[in-house]
Amino acid sequence: MYTTKNQRVASRPEVTRARLKGIAGKIIKTLVIIGAVLGTLYGICKAGEKFLMSDDFMIKSVVVKGNYSVSKEAIVRAGGLYANMNIYFLETERIKQGILRHPDIEKAEIEREIPTNLIIRVKERETVVLLKTPKGRTLPMDRHGHILSDNKLENTAGLPIVMTDNEIGLPGHKCQDKKVLSAISYLMVIRHAPERNFLKIKTVDTRQKDALVFKTASIEEILFSEEYSSDEVAKIFEVVKNLRETGRVAAKIDARYEDVAVVCKYL
Repeated sequence: MYTTKNQRVASRPEVTRARLKGIAGKIIKTLVIIGAVLGTLYGICKAGEKFLMSDDFMIKSVVVKGNYSVSKEAIVRAGGLYANMNIYFLETERIKQGILRHPDIEKAEIEREIPTNLIIRVKERETVVLLKTPKGRTLPMDRHGHILSDNKLENTAGLPIVMTDNEIGLPGHKCQDKKVLSAISYLMVIRHAPERNFLKIKTVDTRQKDALVFKTASIEEILFSEEYSSDEVAKIFEVVKNLRETGRVAAKIDARYEDVAVVCKYL
């Protein structure tokens, strides 16, 4: 094997040491630069943290909008808010989910108003029926069958009363009784019916086998199937319309069959 003069020079120990020294110098220089960059970034981060954690960004005002029966204090408490919270470090989703766990709240939105204000917008659940249980409890319920707090029993005079054989759950839970849920479905359609078909429902009895029994101020019994049927509602509306046009009053209407059975009162 032949070696050139350059190869022989490159193999000398002093040349090798010089080369390694040059590489080491470059590595040290690179590490110094990296350290300087990291130090600068750390300083920036600490300065930013100190800036954000200053009293200038502590929440000073919480505004709650859309509530009418649930107090601001109850909503703030449900959201887990407390004094001296930093507006930048708020976990808004956690706050929202906490508020939604309140039995009377259906929707919630959280908005930061930099630098120190927080706005909470809520939509409360509306009581549409009062549920009577076998133990005599009266439970307010919304259109989806959610059980509301006793606070929602205020200003409920005139709402339909639904009677059940089952002890339903606690506020915040949704009713699982299918007959009760069907009764609410019927009530919501009747509630929004045109004036000519409107019926003022006083009570709904879900305790009878094979039927839901509705009672109005003038009709003793309107029988619907246990499972909600839009066809049955349409038939009842047509019967009620015809009765009013002819000046008759029904004592009982059974909509569960193809031909509606009507028993009229005779004065």
